[in-house]
Amino acid sequence: MRERRMTICLNSAAKICLGVLFLILGGLIYLLFRSKTLYIYIWSESLGFADLIDSLRLFVHDWIVPDFIIFSLPDGLYCAAYLLIIEAIWHEEKGWIKNLTLSVVPLVTISSEILQFFGIVRGTFDIIDLLCYMVPFLAYTMILFTNNYKYNFLKTKL
Repeated sequence: MRERRMTICLNSAAKICLGVLFLILGGLIYLLFRSKTLYIYIWSESLGFADLIDSLRLFVHDWIVPDFIIFSLPDGLYCAAYLLIIEAIWHEEKGWIKNLTLSVVPLVTISSEILQFFGIVRGTFDIIDLLCYMVPFLAYTMILFTNNYKYNFLKTKL
């Protein structure tokens, strides 16, 4: 009898597409609402997108966008994108190397934000940034544990 896994999951292609969408959305927020001195603007300018981006910036110039969306949401989107894409790439793996690889970026960003609070790392501590780094990592961890629990529960019932 073939085992069926009842899990909360997306296939690898969907994870990569969602990850890329998160990267694009985070990048657009940066390009449209943040300073033109950021590297992403300089890179897009060198690719020939300056006029398009300037037109889009002019279009959204009068929009009232909360600081959370401009300054913190992209961080969470990038973290979620990393988790989704790495999970899609390593979807067949089950070992500690996969978990370490998945954890690197979220743990570095979370640690960096905490170290900013103590003045050990240069930057300005922001609790909202910290939450934006933590939410995708915690959501991924909860989904992972839920899937493992359901899998093990169903495995014992078969």
